[in-house]
Amino acid sequence: MKAIAQKLGQGLGVLWGALTLVFILFALIPDPARQLAGQNEQEEVVEAIREKYGLNQSPAKRYLHFFMGLSPLQHDAEGWSWGAPDLGRSFISDRPVTEAIFQSLPATILLAVLAMALAMSLGLIGGMLCGAVAGSFADRLFLTLASLGMSAPSFVMAIVVSWLFGSVWHAWTGLPMTGGLWEVHPFEGPRLALHHAILPALTLGIRPLSVVFQLTRNSVTEILGSSYVRTAKSKGVGQMRIMTHHVLRNALNPVLTAASGWFASMLAGAVFVEYVFGWQGMGLLMFRALEQSDLPMVMGCVAVIASIFVLVNVAVDLLYGWIDPRVSGSSFR
Repeated sequence: MKAIAQKLGQGLGVLWGALTLVFILFALIPDPARQLAGQNEQEEVVEAIREKYGLNQSPAKRYLHFFMGLSPLQHDAEGWSWGAPDLGRSFISDRPVTEAIFQSLPATILLAVLAMALAMSLGLIGGMLCGAVAGSFADRLFLTLASLGMSAPSFVMAIVVSWLFGSVWHAWTGLPMTGGLWEVHPFEGPRLALHHAILPALTLGIRPLSVVFQLTRNSVTEILGSSYVRTAKSKGVGQMRIMTHHVLRNALNPVLTAASGWFASMLAGAVFVEYVFGWQGMGLLMFRALEQSDLPMVMGCVAVIASIFVLVNVAVDLLYGWIDPRVSGSSFR
């Protein structure tokens, strides 16, 4: 418990630093109220916008007000009470930031889970097989493909995948080039459209798949040459049992580290993929907020993403001790 508390404390420091940096960057924007007023530059209108969103307060007061809103302990005219964090209201749509984020977050989480499931399943299986036959033609071929997958930018792959599978081969795949998690049927109304997630999940999973494959392959190759594996072979232990009980569990540590980082970054790095495919997730929400200088929305998205990074890192540290007892407790130090 002490180790977990220490890790959470470090994570809160990361969260505070990320939010402070974003706030400082947006605080440098000269008078956002005039930008929000648009062509209506009447002083009464500008002053009303400043008062509505608290822009007439000093940066220090706005900074303190934002961090107080993140706390579940809220204070109002009736006193102190527990409630959901208040991230303010959007400058553009005037809707609560919390509502907008939690409406779009499930779509991004679904996309990230599907992409990581693809990367972990194919990467582990391919890495195990190629690690067992290291140096063969198949091993060299898949290593080359993995290198190409790692070097391909996500926005380029998104355009290529969307064009090939959604346009050129649409007659065979039946997949659209763009689409969100929900679609509106003219007679049935809103309904789930999970097939829209196939192409963006495939695009998002290419790079982590390449990383997981290479890490697994390298770890398996190294572990197969270790002394305890040779001892197991000399005692007559079967190849399948050696791979599942000795090699796989020891090879998972570097893979988990990479997978946790990739999964958390997908929630922030899916911006280009969501934009190209028109996937209505948090990445697209944050892209539009940045484009429109919507400070409350950007701050809210950063807070959610940074919180997910912290929770994923703590969860992975706990998994280390379960997978490999040799690092139990030491991975927090």
